Amino acid sequence: MKQAVEGPAPEVAAHIRATAERMQGTLDELLAEIGRQLAPDTPEVPVDPVMIQEIAASNRDTVERWVHANRLRPGHPVPADLTAQILDVARDMVRRGVDERYLVQGYWRGHNLLWRYWMSAALAEPGPPEVLAAALDLAARSMSRFVDRTLTGVQRHVEHERDQLVGGMPARRMETVNLLLEGAPIPEDRASARLGYDLRGRHLALVLWHAPGTVEQGELESAADTIAEAAGARRPLTVAAGISVLWAWIAVQGEVDTEALDEALVATGTGVRAAAGLPGTGAAGFRLSHQQALTAQRLAFRMHRPPHLTAYEDVQVVAMAGHEEGQAREFVAVTLGELAEAPPELARTLRVYLQEDCNASRAARRLYTHRNTVLNRIARADALLPRPRPGRGLQIGLALELQHWLGRQE
Repeated sequence: MKQAVEGPAPEVAAHIRATAERMQGTLDELLAEIGRQLAPDTPEVPVDPVMIQEIAASNRDTVERWVHANRLRPGHPVPADLTAQILDVARDMVRRGVDERYLVQGYWRGHNLLWRYWMSAALAEPGPPEVLAAALDLAARSMSRFVDRTLTGVQRHVEHERDQLVGGMPARRMETVNLLLEGAPIPEDRASARLGYDLRGRHLALVLWHAPGTVEQGELESAADTIAEAAGARRPLTVAAGISVLWAWIAVQGEVDTEALDEALVATGTGVRAAAGLPGTGAAGFRLSHQQALTAQRLAFRMHRPPHLTAYEDVQVVAMAGHEEGQAREFVAVTLGELAEAPPELARTLRVYLQEDCNASRAARRLYTHRNTVLNRIARADALLPRPRPGRGLQIGLALELQHWLGRQE
C-alpha cells in the first residue's frame, strides 16, 4: 500500500502559505524584472514583439503556478508546468533555430530571481528562526525540483519537435530563408528551386501575426493568401516563424496599393494584423523588404490600436527619426509643447490636415467629420504650439508622426 506523502509541520506550512500570499503583491514587479533579464534582443534570439509577448505569458504561467500551489498545499511537490502555452514557446524556439542553451539558462535565471523575491517575502514574515529556516529549506528544494522537472519535460518536447522538423520540407524552407536573410552567398537559382519561389523577380515581404490564442489555426496563411490576391499575385511563399507569426513574400508587378491590401485584410474579419515592406528585386530585395516589414511591425506594436496593415512606406521617416527614442520624444515635447499632452483628437486632426496639404475639406473626409470641426480643432491645436505653425510644417508634421507611431509618453 502506497503511503501518503507527509506535509511539513503546521507552523512551517503556515509560514510558507503566508509567504506565498505576500508574494502576490510583488508578482508584477518580479515578472517585469524577469522580462528585462531574459529580453530576447540578443544574437541568439531574433527580436520579435509577438515572441516577447509569448515568453512573457509563459513566464507568468510558470511563476504563478508554483506560487499558487504553495498557497494551496504549502511544501508539497508541485507538478511540472508543461501546459500547451509553455510547449508552444519551446516549439517556436526550435523553429527559429534558437540554441537550447538559451532555454536552459532562461529557466535557471528565472529560478534565481524567483528565489530572491521569495526569500525577501519569507524574511518579512514573523516567526521563530527555526521555522523560517525550515520553511526556506523546504521552499528551496520545492522550487528547484519544480524548475528541474519542468525543464526536463520541455527539453524532451524540444527534442521531439526537432526530430519532426529535421529533414522535412518546413525545415528546409526555413533553412533556405534564413540563409537568404543572413546574406549568405547562395545562388538565386538554387534557392529558388529549394523554395519553389522565383527569387529573381520583385517581392513584397509581409509579417503577419495575432495575439496568442485569438485566431484559429490556418488563418494566418489564409490572410496571406487574401493579401496576395488583392495585390494581383499568386499564392505567396510562407514560413511559420512561430505559432502566432507568419513570414510571407509576394511576387508583385508594378506599384503596390497598400490601402487595397489593408482593406482586403479588414474584410477577412479576423484579428490578424500585418506589416509590409517596400517591394524589392532579387535576393537583396527579398531580404531588405523583410527587414522593413519587421521594422513596421515593431512600430505597430507601439500603438494602442494599430491598423490592420502597417506599411513601411507610411512609417519610414518615423523609423529613421525614432531610432534614438529618447531624443525623438524630446523632439516631440519641444516641438509640440502643450499640444503633446492635449486631447488626442487635436493632434490627430492637425496630423491629417498637414498630410492633406492643409486642405480642411479633404481632412474632414478622412476624419469622418465636418469641415468646421476640423478648422476649430486646428485653431485650438495652433494655440497650444510653443511657436507659430507657418514655416514650421515639416518639423511639426514629423513630431506628430513620431507621437502617433511611438505613442504618448507615459
